[in-house]
Amino acid sequence: MSRLVVHPVLCLTTLLLVSGSAAPSRYNIRNQGLLHFHYDDRLDDYDVKFYLIDLEVSDTAAYIKGSSSLVVEAAKDPLQMIVLDMDNILTVDSITVEGRRVQGTHADNQLKIRLGHAISPGSQIWITVYYRGYGKKGSGFTGLRHEESRGWNTRVTWTMSEPFAAREWFPCKQVLSDKADSVYVFITTREDLKAGSNGLLSATVPLPDNKVRYEWKSRYPVAYYLISFAVARYKDYSFYANIGNKEDSLLIQNFIYDNDIFLEQNKYDIDMTAKFLGLFSRLFGPYPFMKEKYGHCIVPSGGGMEHQTMTTLDDFSFTLVSHELAHMWFGDYVTCATWQDIWINEGLASYAEYIANQYLLTQEDADRWMRNAQRYSKYEDGGSIYVPIQDASGNADRIFDYRLSYKKGAAIVHMIRHELGSDSLFFSILKEFLVRYRHGTATGNDFRQILEENSGKDFRPFFDQWYFGEGFPTLTCTWMHRNDTLYINTLQTTSSSTPLFNLLVDFRVNVNGKDTLITRRQQTNFESWQLYLPGQVRELQIDPGKWLLLDVAGVYETVIDPDGESSITVTPGPSQDEVAVYHHPSGSTYDLYLIDASGRILLSRSSDSDMHLLKTRNLTRGIYVILIREGNNLLTTKFVKN
Repeated sequence: MSRLVVHPVLCLTTLLLVSGSAAPSRYNIRNQGLLHFHYDDRLDDYDVKFYLIDLEVSDTAAYIKGSSSLVVEAAKDPLQMIVLDMDNILTVDSITVEGRRVQGTHADNQLKIRLGHAISPGSQIWITVYYRGYGKKGSGFTGLRHEESRGWNTRVTWTMSEPFAAREWFPCKQVLSDKADSVYVFITTREDLKAGSNGLLSATVPLPDNKVRYEWKSRYPVAYYLISFAVARYKDYSFYANIGNKEDSLLIQNFIYDNDIFLEQNKYDIDMTAKFLGLFSRLFGPYPFMKEKYGHCIVPSGGGMEHQTMTTLDDFSFTLVSHELAHMWFGDYVTCATWQDIWINEGLASYAEYIANQYLLTQEDADRWMRNAQRYSKYEDGGSIYVPIQDASGNADRIFDYRLSYKKGAAIVHMIRHELGSDSLFFSILKEFLVRYRHGTATGNDFRQILEENSGKDFRPFFDQWYFGEGFPTLTCTWMHRNDTLYINTLQTTSSSTPLFNLLVDFRVNVNGKDTLITRRQQTNFESWQLYLPGQVRELQIDPGKWLLLDVAGVYETVIDPDGESSITVTPGPSQDEVAVYHHPSGSTYDLYLIDASGRILLSRSSDSDMHLLKTRNLTRGIYVILIREGNNLLTTKFVKN
């Protein structure tokens, strides 16, 4: 989903994971259950197999009237009650079970239906709810909307269910893991209007009083929040495209404002959909809903929403169309198992914007996109991509945080691609992930497991730091070239509680006018490397390809001889309870760091004093480093704690 922030793209999904009891580590967190608002365990007593939504809608108000039917299968013995999510703003007129009228209780945004007799596990029943109601007022995360388009004088009534608002327009089960096997959406409206929805338009049925019923049918599994409709005075601009298989073509169906100028202004961008489909089908695997269609319903929404097979959006910009289309793979075909793991939807779909720039425009365009994403990610320090459980159960703004779920989410996918070091491996992993969890749900750790299986690398530290952790690192680098040896020192500080980011760092070194790429792994806060490099080194640059989400405080050519005497003195040595650090600063202030043998920063302070007294009583035995960052230099010395 995409929300308009600066030029956003945000997608939605519903519900949440309950961490297993007392999980010993974040990697053992599994889907022990799902919760949303006031989760009722009785939602687990059945599985939804089918939805039939049959509503009357106009373009004059956010008002609906009709029925919704469900086929549900009992998962518990005995099943005597069905609990559905249904907002109190809707009015229930009647309920039937297998055609027999029954009673229900509608309160606290739930509809509880007593079946009258017990249903055994594996048995299926047909439930129909007749109802009516208006949508909630206000923009934001509301399920049923009505508005007039800006500049096109077209009134639109449409739905936008992610993450918790499907219940505002039809009775349903708002649980991410329970995808219906199929869905029919029948919309009755005036004959001068059109209604777009999921799947294929199987029939357009004329009705009395100048009305018509649009019968849309989709036979692919679908999450509840991806079901939708849009009603307006639309024009159907459709075409077919071959997207990788010369024998198969896909219907690309677009319900746009019925205005020739609108089509003229947007035709090129709409037609780009075919190129996006071809690219993503090649890189991610075949389009998941090939037997139906892909399309768009234009609405005045301020962004986009990846309703399955028919995205709802308000313009056809390059990034918005590519983002929402990518959701057909990441979000619709494979859906985040919990709202905590919204990265499965939004991080990967956002990265598809970068991929579209890279393959369909230029690498320069892609680099510009990534620099903007990285810059946006660093506007603030706090917050993890993984959504805390207290937010994932009801805080839609936190779930779809543009900085974290979208931009930082895309930035870490870019870093994963760099860690893998092979585009063929990267895209094969994406394909395997999609095949393994097709038409189902997955967590961030499910993705990590496939990364590890295919790369042979341990990605736990990466996910610990970048997915579950907060913030980003800052690097200060000094370098010197003496006697055909290049000395590189890097100091890493971090912006948050995450103490270290393990980084695969590229250095571009200009030797005799030619660039050489050197890659080293920063595994501690302070690293020092030296390598044989004959010639004249003129310049050194960190992360020239902009793979990493970091700040560079500075890259300095140092004038201190690494074999010379340090301007730092530490006494006594070895130490017991305290040490005195003497340094004669050449400038007004400098930064002092105490670092253990593993490279972890234990203490940092700024000063202009000649002497510091450091307490060492609580330090364990071992070797420690005193590092001073002064101007363009990093100065170090060691001492021993007994």
